Amino acid sequence: MEEFLKNISSKDLEKLKMLFSIIPGNEQKEVVTLRFFMEEYSKMIKLNRSKSYFVSVCSSFKHFIEFFGYGKSIQTISLKDVENFLTHLQHNVIKRRSSSSNEGYRVYFRTLKAAFNKAKDWGYVKENYFTKVKLPKRQKLAPVFINSDQLSTISDQIKNEIVEDVVVFAFYTGMRLNEIVNLRWENVDLNKRIITVGDDKFLTKGRNQRFIPICDEALSIFEKKKSKKIVPIRNEFVFCKSNGVRFTGDYISKIFKLACKAANLDNAIHFHSLRHSFASNLVQKGVPLYTIKELLGHSSISTTEIYSHLNMDSLRDAIKTLDTSAPPSASASSEMLDIRQKQKTNLEENSRLQIFSINSGEKR
Repeated sequence: MEEFLKNISSKDLEKLKMLFSIIPGNEQKEVVTLRFFMEEYSKMIKLNRSKSYFVSVCSSFKHFIEFFGYGKSIQTISLKDVENFLTHLQHNVIKRRSSSSNEGYRVYFRTLKAAFNKAKDWGYVKENYFTKVKLPKRQKLAPVFINSDQLSTISDQIKNEIVEDVVVFAFYTGMRLNEIVNLRWENVDLNKRIITVGDDKFLTKGRNQRFIPICDEALSIFEKKKSKKIVPIRNEFVFCKSNGVRFTGDYISKIFKLACKAANLDNAIHFHSLRHSFASNLVQKGVPLYTIKELLGHSSISTTEIYSHLNMDSLRDAIKTLDTSAPPSASASSEMLDIRQKQKTNLEENSRLQIFSINSGEKR
């Protein structure tokens, strides 16, 4: 029997499990193997989600199946199994990657947690044990951003004029790379100076349409591109090749990264840092966080609050209140006088009460 099992393929093993599950007298229960669930779930994701998320799903399942095997029934995956898999990700998978990717296991874990939520919805499992496992807290780091001088340094290293325009455009609009490469002329109103992000042809990350006013720097890019054509085609991409085909995000991202390296800038800077830079520069100029949230298209203000620490003026003002050499503000001086006056009044009233008690002969 052992020899037979050694020679049987994983697919045949899955078929045997299915057959045993329907033998008369046994409990009628469908066996859903990891292979079957992965193929079914991945197909759904490919049709309904972005290409990048589909790739993330495939990578996550690859690690999961390496750990459990294709023939593992998802109904038999326990809480302990999930905890052991997390440990495997942290201490084995991560060791094969660079230190910059040490947090990658969180992405795999979250992706699989979402997958097993769907398995629960489909009735394949009764419990999603991924929801019961808490990931260790991680150090939250401030987002990396650049200033206008660094932007010029990076731009000088980019030989492709269109890619250079995309980089500058991202810095002054805060739009995501995917939003920029999919931007069409029909979404640009140069008269009202408004960009519409998201429509029936392009779905934004949060599925919410938003509007971004066009600043002078972004306007100059539009006007330069418009001057090269008599009349831009409405449904044509703004940033595209000569044949009208849009650039891929990966292509632009790689050129940007090479330009940062050539400019000897921090290795932590990547294309998304341009979006951080847009937000960071606005915060430092005193723009309210709620306004920045609307411009970035964040679904929650808590996401935008990662930039709150950059308002250094308010932080400095707070610390100045602790300086002994610094004179108190007018409001602080007034409050202190009020407190002293109340203290003086209370003392006088207490003195009068004590004197009255003594003179009247009452016991204290």
